[in-house]
Amino acid sequence: MVSAEAEKFADMLRQAPRMAEMPLTAQREAGEHAEDLTATPEGVTYAPVAEDGVTGVWVTGATATSTVLYLFGGGHVITSPASRHKFAGHLALALDARVLLLDYPLAPEHPYPQDVNAAVAAARWLLERQGVPADRLVVVGESSGGGLVLETLLAAARAGLPRPAAAYLMSPWADLTCSAPSFEARRDVDLECSRESLTRMARQYLDGRDPTDPGASPALALPKNVAVAWPPLLVQVGSHEVLLDDALAVTRVAALADVPVTLDVWPQMQHFFQLGVGVYPEAADALARAGEWVRRQLA
Repeated sequence: MVSAEAEKFADMLRQAPRMAEMPLTAQREAGEHAEDLTATPEGVTYAPVAEDGVTGVWVTGATATSTVLYLFGGGHVITSPASRHKFAGHLALALDARVLLLDYPLAPEHPYPQDVNAAVAAARWLLERQGVPADRLVVVGESSGGGLVLETLLAAARAGLPRPAAAYLMSPWADLTCSAPSFEARRDVDLECSRESLTRMARQYLDGRDPTDPGASPALALPKNVAVAWPPLLVQVGSHEVLLDDALAVTRVAALADVPVTLDVWPQMQHFFQLGVGVYPEAADALARAGEWVRRQLA
């Protein structure tokens, strides 16, 4: 059963304009308010990062036994570290981690692969300049940030970087063709995303490149390339998302590559429902489940 709080939040979404259907300028303005309702985490510290070309925010909980590279979502074209401050704090607490909330370049001003290059550079910086052991590094992303995590892992493997310990993906957008059946099957119940809005974002991101390029659409990557690049994966997704099939596709290619993968489908949840920490209990429950999974991988 879905909680009464989640039902109430869904009603709010039904009555609000869809941010994904706004012009880019309005999308970006609205995106900065994405976590207005998210609870403020307690016992978390924030410190700016600007070193060796890597910019962002260190977010640290009371206990930090690992390091997280967190890539925020927003269709590759909106949001920023400022719009994920609270959520990064909840990640730090749930995963017992020090979180690098990376500030990476957005399209259309900075199209693919500039964000991938920035994320790979950040991973290299953590491993080589910050001394983070690969077996204590976790990569996390939501929505387009989940796809970017997988893009980054493929590119990092090509660059010779060691594979991190684990990756946690929330509602990953990993196939920029936007052709999966769930775009129609979930069209009437997804209150945030649509084929039309994501196709427009994909065009802005790709800047004329082929959406079937597995470098940009990692759900289409060959299992042989995935096998050497992806660590164990936790994939969480809501059953009411048009991106449900993207999560299934990521799970399938990981399984074909013999990469350990856990798929966690949450009934009737919306896109990136984990952001609702403090609004409905499913969000906190999902993060707690992710924390348990990450600790098992690190052990």
